[in-house]
Amino acid sequence: MFSDEGVITGINLSNMGQPCNHFRITLSDNQVESGRKRAYVRSFMESIRYEFIDRDDALRKALACLQGRHCLALDLEMENQRHHYGLHVALIQISTSEHHNFIFDPLAGLNLAPLNAIFSNPQIELIVHDADFDRRTCRQVYGLNLINVFDTKIAAQLCGFRKFGLANLLQDLLNTQTDKKFQKIDWLKRPLPKEALDYAARDTASLHTLKDILTRKLVELGRLDWAREEFRRAELIEPAPDLMPPHHRIKQSALLTPRQLAILGSLTRLRDEIARSVNRPVHFIIRNDLLLRMATKPPATIDELRQVKSLHPAMYRERTAQRLLEAVRQGQLAPEESHPHLIKRPRSKSGYEQRLKAMQAWRALTAAPYGLEPYLMLSNDILQWAARHPDQPMPPDVAAQIRTWQKKIVWERFERQFLAPASKPSVPCANELGLRV
Repeated sequence: MFSDEGVITGINLSNMGQPCNHFRITLSDNQVESGRKRAYVRSFMESIRYEFIDRDDALRKALACLQGRHCLALDLEMENQRHHYGLHVALIQISTSEHHNFIFDPLAGLNLAPLNAIFSNPQIELIVHDADFDRRTCRQVYGLNLINVFDTKIAAQLCGFRKFGLANLLQDLLNTQTDKKFQKIDWLKRPLPKEALDYAARDTASLHTLKDILTRKLVELGRLDWAREEFRRAELIEPAPDLMPPHHRIKQSALLTPRQLAILGSLTRLRDEIARSVNRPVHFIIRNDLLLRMATKPPATIDELRQVKSLHPAMYRERTAQRLLEAVRQGQLAPEESHPHLIKRPRSKSGYEQRLKAMQAWRALTAAPYGLEPYLMLSNDILQWAARHPDQPMPPDVAAQIRTWQKKIVWERFERQFLAPASKPSVPCANELGLRV
């Protein structure tokens, strides 16, 4: 299966015409011709060779190895309100197609600025699985935008995989199992156990092979251009700032009265301050359900507060308890608040639910011959807008969500079935549309 240069050869893709979650590529001995290749496959499954970069001299050697590469696999291990306060990049894993694997330690005090040039170089293709959160993290932490990304999650979705997590793909395509316990460990802890570093290195070490398999499948299905369009769109999307206050995002906060909501806001701000000061996730300080209880039945004394179980120990100290009681008083004096979920949206035209269900059923039937999940054919946002406004012109921000490949295979039929002429956005003429599956 692997050539001397590590390139995939001889994979049998003849059964890939069926839905992709129904096939598996296995690495049996008869697929590995030489003892050297068999040893490589066995070592790939069991242990990955890598270098842990936490010294200046190791950093210089690693950067020299990465110089001039045109394709690199990238992954980040992050801490995001699981063990500590806030978002942190704990490890940066980079692998070359020649099986050079590096784990960079952002906590070692090294100057990792040269990596920025790699992440933002349009001449270097980055292979990333589920790049959305990595991209948002790089923007938030480093001010960088990952570009020229081949996202193996998107590629797998367009190949028809129903289970497209990295662990599922490694199992299905490379017969490699990963231990999910490492997804929950404290990646900021030092030193990290060898097993955790092995797990981190294996992810990027496998991405080059995964990309090659998925690319061949996309080419076979005639969907490589679909994937490239999705990759480009993901790069250009600027995440809209979340203007909703944190306490409005707490589940069931919309059920509170305007006064209780103001108290909840004051308590939530205090919780964030304390979580930051002790470097613990906010839910370690006061769980959301306890915040809601305090907002509806605020403690009036320190003794009442100490009757509340399961708070962080810091909350029972007299000084912190006084701060919480003061936060309650501030909430009681603050202007009352209205929850945005209680703001009524404009009334939909009669028959909205029936139209939406009909559109969803039509979409599912249309997606079936392609072996794709229905939401990939047309987004829920498009269907919901069309169901609410069947006879109105589609605004540009909604029409812009329709991909070129969707216009070619599905959009004209959707228009004819559900949209009045006035509501149709500008799309290619009928003779420009292809309906081939």
